[in-house]
Amino acid sequence: MKMNLKRWGALGTAAVSLAGAMVVTGGATAAHADTRCSWSWIYINDSPGGDPKEAARGHSHNTGNHYISYSSWSDYYQKYAWYWESDNDGGSDGDTYDTYYGWNLCDHPAW
Repeated sequence: MKMNLKRWGALGTAAVSLAGAMVVTGGATAAHADTRCSWSWIYINDSPGGDPKEAARGHSHNTGNHYISYSSWSDYYQKYAWYWESDNDGGSDGDTYDTYYGWNLCDHPAW
């Protein structure tokens, strides 16, 4: 099969477009726990009827509030392990127990 320059150009353009679409789709749909090695002050349990509102070290985003429950030094990894919890604030019908969210190895202590 013989392809002229115009056909090769069209094929290359289609391949670049498809590769770009795959990158955008993969980035938009890829979900993973956000256990970054940084935090800011947030409030957890802030809905009425739940546990008392309190400040915590963590982050807030569209999947909810996540906070560092504890951190410890890992002799095995020679790094600090940060353990994250999800703030399962039950709202006006009462608070739901917070659950484990994930962990990460960081170069510095959480606090």
